[in-house]
Amino acid sequence: MQRKKLIGIVLIIAILLASSFFIGTLYSGRRVDYFGTKQASMEKLGQTAPTPAPESEIPKERMVIYNAYISIETNDIQGTLSKIRSLAEGLGGYVAGSSISSYGAQTTATISIRVPQTNFHKAVQVIESYGKVLDERTSSEDITEEYIDLKARLGNLERQEKRLYEILGMAKTVDEVLQVERELERIRGQIESLQGRINYLERSVAMSLIEVQLTEPLPPFTPPGMDWGETFEAALAGFFAVLRGLIVLTVSLTPLIIIAIPVYVVYRRRKRAKIKALVEGGGAE
Repeated sequence: MQRKKLIGIVLIIAILLASSFFIGTLYSGRRVDYFGTKQASMEKLGQTAPTPAPESEIPKERMVIYNAYISIETNDIQGTLSKIRSLAEGLGGYVAGSSISSYGAQTTATISIRVPQTNFHKAVQVIESYGKVLDERTSSEDITEEYIDLKARLGNLERQEKRLYEILGMAKTVDEVLQVERELERIRGQIESLQGRINYLERSVAMSLIEVQLTEPLPPFTPPGMDWGETFEAALAGFFAVLRGLIVLTVSLTPLIIIAIPVYVVYRRRKRAKIKALVEGGGAE
């Protein structure tokens, strides 16, 4: 029984202090931050059914696009970027793009280079030696059939265009001329689209793409330093917040206490009188 009473008293005191703290903080003009927060394609075109291509348009070797992605950890981001640029130029390639950024204390960078297909594997091996390899992926895409199909369609369209020019020379009325010119414009648009796709595939085959992600190692964890002056100031602020809350609670509850005390006294007297009457009545019997 005594233990339960003690636990109840402790809980009441804890609730009273917590309430005082929050009330004191609420009424305080100054807010204390006890917990710091840290802020910190390949283009796809519609394809029609493949058409036979003349022997002269069939490539002698298969056309394969090689790509690679390499993620490297290095302590010298800038130095490694310079090495990769020099490597690309030395192998007859070029830098397609690069960027560098920082996230807190860590710096990362990306660089994309294109090198001749014949130097693709050599470039990958050299880049791997520039740091600790975290991830590496290479891919190859055989586009021989697509290329043959595009060349065949292009040849058909060019023949249609040539025939339309012949028809245009034979046109006799304005309507006939306009109709042939509209058809020529449509054919010319298709020819340019196909030629653009063919040029893209040829460039992609000739110059392989290598994307490199550079990352600095994560800095070792160091526990944050403690500013004793700031800590003491925060402790004082918490103390006065609790004190302020106690004062607010005391003053606010004073009318209730004034009313509650007489009520409690009357209640105790009546209870004692009732017990006394029961005891005397039992003795009389």
